[in-house]
Amino acid sequence: MRERLLGICSAGVLLLTTACDGSEEGAAPAERPSRPSATQTSAGATGATQDHNLSDLEFAREMAAHHAQAEVVAELALERASDPEVKDLAERIKAAQSPEKKQIMDLLLMWGEDVEVTGSGGGHDHSHLMSEEAFQRLHQARSAEFDELWLRSMIEHHENAVELAEAQLRDGSDSLAKLFAQTIVDRQRAEVTEMTALLQR
Repeated sequence: MRERLLGICSAGVLLLTTACDGSEEGAAPAERPSRPSATQTSAGATGATQDHNLSDLEFAREMAAHHAQAEVVAELALERASDPEVKDLAERIKAAQSPEKKQIMDLLLMWGEDVEVTGSGGGHDHSHLMSEEAFQRLHQARSAEFDELWLRSMIEHHENAVELAEAQLRDGSDSLAKLFAQTIVDRQRAEVTEMTALLQR
């Protein structure tokens, strides 16, 4: 399972870099792996395999929910944005985050943890997600006003994702989760730079 994820991740990094992946994430894995405890070492572990810790688990669950929300917000821009450059960016964000979310969910399955992709409830901290109030403002905005509000909202959303990913790089132990976190930091920082430039035109 871990070897399969490494292959998925390598392909995912390339696809995210070229922004050419249009696959969808809806399909569940055909088989669910066995469910070891959070501290149990995977069977056949080598020196390169590490147990996942609480930081890894929090990162995966929060980032999966964060990506799910980003897909919804990107889809909203595809429907309502008046600026072609904003629409193009939204398309690339959606194309990147859908397979990336699937990779993170596969990681949770590999650990034998429940997959939770929800923006509320469950006792988890969702302060990194866009608030319902902000989301409603986006729904009510139109044309150029929508474009500006969408860019500002998505910049904040990306910065929150970078904060989550940097915490994982600092506190996590799982090497795959850290690889995903670094990919998120690199891509979303670049997208923040792009969105900032669009706002400053």
